[in-house]
Amino acid sequence: MSTVQSVIRKILRIFVEDVPVSGMVSAYNLRIGVTPECPVAVNDPGGDGGFQLAIDKFLREENPDLIFLRSDTEDLSVVRKALAYLSRRGQEVVVAEQLPDEEVAAAMGVSVREYQSAVINPNGDAAALAG
Repeated sequence: MSTVQSVIRKILRIFVEDVPVSGMVSAYNLRIGVTPECPVAVNDPGGDGGFQLAIDKFLREENPDLIFLRSDTEDLSVVRKALAYLSRRGQEVVVAEQLPDEEVAAAMGVSVREYQSAVINPNGDAAALAG
């Protein structure tokens, strides 16, 4: 392992922790997952970029078509930043249940109906519009 890889892994360990929702000790302002339970907890309260590292790692490891975003706190700012980041990538369908469908659809650049169709069938025709 190179020095750069070692440093990146240490940085990721600071921001990302796999914690089952049932075993949660503290609240995280971003959780990522392929299901609504969102087991990957991200500690990036200021939205300073740790969430991007966590999302990139999650995408490499899981390669999902559908990504769920959630916050354990009332502050949804990092959820919104993660949504914006994923919308720029344009390869996945994002579900952020704490945000209105209208807001998520607008961030993804599609109509609400297209967004809802993509959530139901992430590999269908509507998902191509989000990409």
